Amino acid sequence: MKSTPRRQQGKGALELIEEATHLLRAAPAAALAGYYLGSLPFVLGWLYFWADMSRDPDAPQHLTAAALGLALLFLWMKCWQAVFARKLRALISVEPAAPWNFSRALRVFLTQAVLQPSGLFLLPLSSIPVLPFAWVYAFYQNLTALDDGESAPLRSLFKKSCRQAALWPRQNHLGLAILLGFGFCVFLNWATFCFVLPVLTKMLFSVESVFARSGASLLNTTFFAAMFGLTYLSVDPIAKRFTCCAAFTANRWSPARI
Repeated sequence: MKSTPRRQQGKGALELIEEATHLLRAAPAAALAGYYLGSLPFVLGWLYFWADMSRDPDAPQHLTAAALGLALLFLWMKCWQAVFARKLRALISVEPAAPWNFSRALRVFLTQAVLQPSGLFLLPLSSIPVLPFAWVYAFYQNLTALDDGESAPLRSLFKKSCRQAALWPRQNHLGLAILLGFGFCVFLNWATFCFVLPVLTKMLFSVESVFARSGASLLNTTFFAAMFGLTYLSVDPIAKRFTCCAAFTANRWSPARI
């Protein structure tokens, strides 16, 4: 039996992650600034929403307004992540990115507003063994990575994201497993650092706090939510780069399929 040609197999997951890491170092500061300009407000808003809803007895009175604000921050984040991914794709292809204007930005906003919110429900459901989490996760990552604000119909972006998510499933699953393992290590590092930070502050600067006297008081749901937020801000840019590298490779080797 003949072996499958490399053109059909695509690059390996480790090779794609290595390319994503190199792309991370080569990315201009403006691209990273744009990513965090969109993602940081959402993470901070989500942490405030989490802490407010879990501790404030009057939280149900302003739940609707808070949820609406968080939803707008989510769309703001997705739009800036699409801009970030477009700059990465331009960097990979060594071609200048198309200039952004109001109409292009509006198309990106509307596209992300229509397609991305369903991921808030489908991604948790896809973690159930009945549904394929890796494919669903790759689909929503591709919705961001492939959206460049062109005037192409919404259905075109949907189909391209589906095809890219189904392309090379072995690399997709292995890459996601590596990113999840890396994310877990990042989470442990952030949790350890933030847990010992009050003690270090007391030792170095003689700043007393309730967390320095009792580290157990720091271990609450808000603390773990903050650690997840920091982990997301640390790992998600690499995931976006992994998706962009895979999309560029697929487009270069199999342009008819993307």
